[in-house]
Amino acid sequence: MFEYIIDENVKQGMVEMEQLDLFDLISERHGTIRRMLEEKWNEMSDISISNSEWYIMSKVNKNQPTISMVAKNVQISRQAAHKFIKKLESKGLVEVVPGSNNRDKCIQLTNLGQICVDKYIVLKRTIESKISEKIDIEQLKTILKSDWGI
Repeated sequence: MFEYIIDENVKQGMVEMEQLDLFDLISERHGTIRRMLEEKWNEMSDISISNSEWYIMSKVNKNQPTISMVAKNVQISRQAAHKFIKKLESKGLVEVVPGSNNRDKCIQLTNLGQICVDKYIVLKRTIESKISEKIDIEQLKTILKSDWGI
């Protein structure tokens, strides 16, 4: 009985995917992959990190941006950036350090934050490898990187 329900759900999902336009297909795949990454990370780590937090950490990785730069790059308000950074700081993943002048505060990964980012990169590569068993990843990357004329 349970197998039948799963099969019907998969079939329904395939029918729904068939009806989506380009933008919704890209969005659905992106959401699915992000949820999968978050779940896989949370299975292998005691530190729960949301997709939004990962996005901010990726912008901080190997850089030392100001809070306002993070907000601009991630396209969120300064208040939201402060909130996410405080959460990351409380988890021991980032630290706020003085910038070039007294007004600017910069964000940098802690040692723990860098270890997590490095492990997350390996996790992403593993999932990318699994996807590449089904589709031509290099061709997809070439298409996504190309000038679409828009």
